[in-house]
Amino acid sequence: MIRTLPGYLIRMRVAADDPALVGVENRASELFRDHGLPDVVDASIPDVAVLRAMMAGQKVWVATDKAGHPAGFAVAGAIDGYLHLRELSVDPAHGRKGVGTALVETVVAEARAGNFAGTSLTTFRDVPFNAPFYARLGFAVLPLDAAPAALKAQFSSEMPPGIDPESRVLMLRQ
Repeated sequence: MIRTLPGYLIRMRVAADDPALVGVENRASELFRDHGLPDVVDASIPDVAVLRAMMAGQKVWVATDKAGHPAGFAVAGAIDGYLHLRELSVDPAHGRKGVGTALVETVVAEARAGNFAGTSLTTFRDVPFNAPFYARLGFAVLPLDAAPAALKAQFSSEMPPGIDPESRVLMLRQ
């Protein structure tokens, strides 16, 4: 599936993208430093092997600029009837241009086409480009006590080291 937005193209990942995706991820993670989360920055992806391990068994969409260089990517996979958005990263040089929104909408469209119950994700509650961003795209907080067991387990597995669980939320778009 190939989708477009002005100045960008969204397509499925190819292995040749991976070195550039490591750079996108690490530049995007630097934004957390300004929000008091240096541990998130320090836990960024060190190399292609770690990136590939994170993407194993998942679908990966890449947004490329006019020159064909990766500007962002989304990683998602099935969890208990939901298509779970495991990672969304946009290079800050391409931020605020609709790339993140287009990638999220691509994942949501995939969930609908695949007859999933919805799209799920875990994210930081108060970081502006996290839960508030997803809420603007129609995601709502799903209390952990109301979540299926598999999504609760995913929430726990995606908890960054040293982070207060109360600072994170599970969100769902049906």
